[in-house]
Amino acid sequence: MLSNTIFKIIQKFSFVKRTKFYRFCKDIIFPFLITNISKLYKDDIDEKLIVMGSFGGGAFVDNTKYLFKFLNERSDYKLVWIAKLDHVARTILKKGYKCVSTYSFEAIKLLRRAKFIFMTHGYMDLLPIRFSPKSTKILTFHATPIKRLDINVNEDFMYNGWGDYFHLKLKNDQYIDYILTPSANKIEHDVLSKQLLISSKKILDLGYPRNDILLYKDKAFNRELKKKYDVPEGIKRIVLYAPTFRSNRILKFPLSNQELNALNKLLNEQNALFLIKGHMVSEKIDLNAHKSIKIVDKASDIQELSLISDLLITDYSSVLIDYFLTLKPVILFPYDLDEYSRTKGLNYDLNKIAGGPIVYNAKDLIDAIRDIDEIDLKFKEKRIKLRDRFNKYIDDKSTERVLDFFNIKYRK
Repeated sequence: MLSNTIFKIIQKFSFVKRTKFYRFCKDIIFPFLITNISKLYKDDIDEKLIVMGSFGGGAFVDNTKYLFKFLNERSDYKLVWIAKLDHVARTILKKGYKCVSTYSFEAIKLLRRAKFIFMTHGYMDLLPIRFSPKSTKILTFHATPIKRLDINVNEDFMYNGWGDYFHLKLKNDQYIDYILTPSANKIEHDVLSKQLLISSKKILDLGYPRNDILLYKDKAFNRELKKKYDVPEGIKRIVLYAPTFRSNRILKFPLSNQELNALNKLLNEQNALFLIKGHMVSEKIDLNAHKSIKIVDKASDIQELSLISDLLITDYSSVLIDYFLTLKPVILFPYDLDEYSRTKGLNYDLNKIAGGPIVYNAKDLIDAIRDIDEIDLKFKEKRIKLRDRFNKYIDDKSTERVLDFFNIKYRK
């Protein structure tokens, strides 16, 4: 795909992405061109056509992935995934599903004609077309936001006047019809509404389809996932370290070599495996001498990793909220809390939503892993309360609830 070549060129000269000129072209000029091209295509809606995408078109993940798989297996709709990158398209095509390149006229045509359009992050998952008012656009979203999501209306070109000047109609409230959340709590609804600048009337507390998997009890499925992630047989405990996305897109592992040795020693004693899930790009971490510590591919499915793990270590990531559904123990490791709070900001007091101990250095982290059985019992009641606060439904039926709400038929 030409898009894959463009992506590689931009990655090579990543400094360009930090310029205002690049952002203006990406956020205004490109949408202006695509919007006007899309107007050449009639919005003759195909009632059986559903189009989906996720993660800026760069991955097959999250809520839309699970909706897409479910409908492909249990419905007769025409389902199309929009992807930017070759390897993402190959993954989808290998499964026998239909996938179309983002930067193609076919993608524009399909988006103009789709009855339903599902996204995780917004129009950037697909294309900035002129969406038809006859289509239903659903932002499944990708998080119960612990960190702040505020749109800077002074710096964001779409909101500071340029979007209106070019008549783009791509502000969240201008094209999104519904947004999903697992919580019925007004606090969470207000966070989404105010920080995404979208009407609270569009919020549906139906649950996240991606979280259905967290409540699966199929042991055979669990074993298959462990094979997929190369978990050696006989491992007694899987520790998942899943830090949040950083704006510099670099995953730092804040342990010295001596501390890594101590962690690896403990893991060997416990017959445990420590999996590191980076959000985007992992800085070079030499783990050759630490056989019980492993970095998993950044495109790995966090829900699958959550299902097979026995303990979660995170910081400000919404994976914490999802993980409460499993009731398995958690440790918070916000080693850069002061800096992160100052530069990004948090929606919650971590002490109130931790569901486990909060540690700030490697020694305390290792001690907490060593004492995790006692910690599990100590914090279990709090995890139950937090699970119930952040999840209206405690079941594996979110996918079906979403489809039922939109009257999308599927085989029971």
